[in-house]
Amino acid sequence: MLRIPAVILGPLALALLTLMRAQAGPAAGQPTPANSAAESAELQAALDALPRSLWVPSADVRTSVGWRDNLLLSAFAPIARPFGRAEIDAMLLRPMRHAWEFVAFVNADVLRYFSPPDESGGEQQWSFHAETRWQPLPPVRLALKATGYLRDMVIDLSETEAARVVAPTRVRGGVVAAVTRLTLPAGFSFEPMAQLRRTDYRDYPGDYDEPRLGARIEWSRSDKLAVSAAWFEAHRRYRERAGYTASGRELPGTRLRFRVCDAELKLRTGWHAAGAWELAASAGRMENRDEASGYFNYDQKRARLELGWHRAAWRVDFDAETKHLVFLVQTVGAGLTPPARRADDHDATLRLQRELTGGWAVFLEHHWERSRSNLVEFSYRANTVLAGVQRSY
Repeated sequence: MLRIPAVILGPLALALLTLMRAQAGPAAGQPTPANSAAESAELQAALDALPRSLWVPSADVRTSVGWRDNLLLSAFAPIARPFGRAEIDAMLLRPMRHAWEFVAFVNADVLRYFSPPDESGGEQQWSFHAETRWQPLPPVRLALKATGYLRDMVIDLSETEAARVVAPTRVRGGVVAAVTRLTLPAGFSFEPMAQLRRTDYRDYPGDYDEPRLGARIEWSRSDKLAVSAAWFEAHRRYRERAGYTASGRELPGTRLRFRVCDAELKLRTGWHAAGAWELAASAGRMENRDEASGYFNYDQKRARLELGWHRAAWRVDFDAETKHLVFLVQTVGAGLTPPARRADDHDATLRLQRELTGGWAVFLEHHWERSRSNLVEFSYRANTVLAGVQRSY
């Protein structure tokens, strides 16, 4: 399931919240009715002009400096380094015209350490997405999506209890998907999806192909409340990795395969109280089965909370996720009944942004992550703090 980046959600959310505020009338600390009417008229003029524009480009450019206290995700000897970072989010939109719409965006994130260690000089992430939408009838919309990505960063690839695999790794891949959205009565909508993913690793035998099928159903009472449920099933086929016996021995001549089933419930809402609030909460469960000895079988539960507040020139965003993973065959330790291998992964990001004049903004961000396991050498924690400036075009 593709996640739409902030470069698309940001402008849409801002326009929606501004329009809601104008319709709801002034609250304490908000503009006077005359100012609200002027802002509403200006926003409506911009929205009316949008369909007449053939192509609508936009971009955000950010640069920042910061500090990371465990850049190699070490359990015993963390290495800390300051860094410089540059990010670009660019989008090109062709609004709906004659039942057709097109959107494309590019995301680039390049980080370089000052006085880098021998293992890693930094990291980079690049992605490109293009999407064509066709709406032959008001309740029906078809979309074809294509995404390509490149990531060069430190990744934890540990999947067995035999050895911990954490190293700078380059991974590239692509995703193509077909999605149909059907608007149903009583506020419901239904989205079936078919997707194919290909992933290639450098210096790691993790290349795989993965077809994925599933659907999402959503109920929306208004712009302030939406509830959705999704279910997906994927079949991952590795091109180089071999299967394992239940005791953890590699089986030469075999090819590892996974069947992944994923279900999720999600709630989105928004309200006004000393500013505009947005909240999204989700809970999910994933089952991974290797369809062989079961050595890689595990169950994962997860929960995520996204909370945003916006008022005048200020914006605060908080994003936190937790995952609990339990292996069904792999165990830890010796004895007659050793415990199952398990892991808990937590991460949270807090971002504060202040908009300035002329499309400029300044921001502060703190990202915290922690991985805990009943294997001590598989546990670590890391913090990243940064401050920077953003220019929107």
